[in-house]
Amino acid sequence: METRHKNALIVALVAVILVMAVGYAAFAQTLTINSTATVTNEKTNWNVHFDTSKKESTGAVSATMGTGGAVAPAGTITYDGEGHTATLKATLNQPGDKVLYTLTVMNEGAVTAVLDPAKVSFDGDDELPDDPMKVKSGNIIFTVTSATPGSIAKGETATMTVTAEFDSTAESVGDVNTATISVTTLAHQAGA
Repeated sequence: METRHKNALIVALVAVILVMAVGYAAFAQTLTINSTATVTNEKTNWNVHFDTSKKESTGAVSATMGTGGAVAPAGTITYDGEGHTATLKATLNQPGDKVLYTLTVMNEGAVTAVLDPAKVSFDGDDELPDDPMKVKSGNIIFTVTSATPGSIAKGETATMTVTAEFDSTAESVGDVNTATISVTTLAHQAGA
């Protein structure tokens, strides 16, 4: 009987050693993955912005003088560092004066972009709160149109226009009227 117990004990100890050996082997395995990645500063996936080369000197600004005017209206375009916001300044002198701005949105990324309505902002009181794409500052009314086409693939462009007009209902013309607005291009990834 004692031999039977010894044999059972030996079998149990061998079983325990086997379980421990298998457990150790399972926990001691190492998985090694070697790979190389390159990170660059290029904006390869998403890069939608205004074409900052389009300014008054390139024909992006067109001014029209009102009837009987003595001083021509003028307009300028400046851009922020990334080209996401265009600042438009208009100097209009009398009813009938108008400045037309043509803004070009470009897609230099790798993803098709759907263009959303632009964000329009300016310093001062908004006298036309019902239309976010139309603002009035003093005697100058700015009207912003949506970009067309509404979707641009890699390497494509879209255009949007902004018109600054002297308010034809102005009761007092006064001296020179100058106003500035900012237009920020907004977009999202197609299919998102």
